[in-house]
Amino acid sequence: MVDSNSQSVNQIWQPDHPKRKIADDNRHIKAPSETGHGPKTPMSQRKKWSLLAVFSLSLIIDQWCLAAFYIFAKFISEDLSISITQQSWIITSYTVTFASTLLFWGRISDLYSASRVFNSGLLALALLSLIISFLPEKYSFFVFRGLSGIAGATSVPSAFRLIVSIFEPHELHKAFACYGISGALANTTGNLLAGVFQLIPSSGQMIAWRWFFRLIAVILFPVGLGSWFWIPSVQGKEADVKNKKSRLDLIGCAIMLVAILLLILSLTLGASSGFNKPSFIVPFIISLFLFPSLWIYESRLPEEKAILPISIWKHENFTLYLLLGLLGYHWWSTNFLPFLERWMSPPRNEKPIIAALRVLPEGFFPALISLITTFWSKPFDYPRIVVGIGCTLGVVGYILYVFSDDQVGSNYWKFLFPAFIFGPTGMMLVFNLNNAGAMMSVPPSIGGVAGALLQVSYQTGTAIAFSVQAGLFTIHKGNLQNFDNVKASFYFEMGWVALWGIGFVCLYKPVKNGGEDQEGKAVVVH
Repeated sequence: MVDSNSQSVNQIWQPDHPKRKIADDNRHIKAPSETGHGPKTPMSQRKKWSLLAVFSLSLIIDQWCLAAFYIFAKFISEDLSISITQQSWIITSYTVTFASTLLFWGRISDLYSASRVFNSGLLALALLSLIISFLPEKYSFFVFRGLSGIAGATSVPSAFRLIVSIFEPHELHKAFACYGISGALANTTGNLLAGVFQLIPSSGQMIAWRWFFRLIAVILFPVGLGSWFWIPSVQGKEADVKNKKSRLDLIGCAIMLVAILLLILSLTLGASSGFNKPSFIVPFIISLFLFPSLWIYESRLPEEKAILPISIWKHENFTLYLLLGLLGYHWWSTNFLPFLERWMSPPRNEKPIIAALRVLPEGFFPALISLITTFWSKPFDYPRIVVGIGCTLGVVGYILYVFSDDQVGSNYWKFLFPAFIFGPTGMMLVFNLNNAGAMMSVPPSIGGVAGALLQVSYQTGTAIAFSVQAGLFTIHKGNLQNFDNVKASFYFEMGWVALWGIGFVCLYKPVKNGGEDQEGKAVVVH
């Protein structure tokens, strides 16, 4: 769908159009104009899609750093003497810093060079992963895991900015669909990879989870070094200004970082310690005051100096896409945890690799639907229909979960396997639509901030779902081993999906251009 302020895509991309100026140097690509997407310097299709493969690899690594630890958490706890009440921090020490710094890196990507942010982040994550693999105790593990979350966050907004800068408008739906495929595959292959590593009989410094971090370092060091020279230097429209530090808005960055950090921290502590404890109430209330304070502060700054320009909320449907983003990753995250834990615990005591293979369909079928929509994107011309169908399939998946009982034998094939097809496939449709729609609803000049906000929405939605789910696991005795508790969490997730699906269908506004409704006549995914 074309932005309401945009000119005709066909007009803008005519070779002799004034907005399409060819630069002499293929290494430096200025950001597109306020009303257009895509490069101003021609680039071969082979290089475009090769670069997308690098961006997708960074997303895969980010997701592996989460998904693999649904299996590794138990073994890391044993190796580093981490108590059950602290076990959730094996995962959240990464996600808290990851989500809290996304907007900062988005601003850096918009103001400086997105390619340099991306490349530096890969190298930093590689170095930190190597250090983590040798850490002997839990406190240093938590600290460096948090630092790796900051490094991992660099690649997300910068990759979004690079994608919209490199690909032309009519190519973006394919680019974001392929990018989405990598995320879907990473969610399940991360579990599978962890299961494979757990087959290695070892102890001490040779234990499986340490080799996982070393693998991350081995992958990222050469990719990061090569990308430094290979990825074009995509610069924002303000890249040449002299007062960059004043435009960085460090105060706004700090407020946003602390607000998001306290919000996710409060939800995490509430889930582990109780929602009636000061450890939840105090940071939660402070975060509620900080968010409107940020709004007031940013509204008084000139647009070019604000980390969160108030005008971003004026773009048609962008806020709605952010709300829909609360569904982002939560489907896979909240389903993996109870199923994997139940399969690997008594009385089943399945090997991690077997448990990981059971959830493999949750990655395969979403990847398949993403591949199909890469070549057949017509359904994405109708956002309300796609979201309606996708969320309905998600609800159907949860209904099947509720009836799965012991989740093994015939119940796996009758209930879980079809649920692993319908639910993730539907939610992947929603995810792909949300990625492209949000990014196409704003001008490329704020693509880094927009991509960061979208990822903040994804991470916040996952944190909320995790926290509520963890609380519901304690309704009856037995925690996860009591399936009534797991059912209660599925009922909540079912309502969560239905809420945002219905909300989007009712509130989405087709963008009008020249007085005509453009829904159904889109050029790109929206």
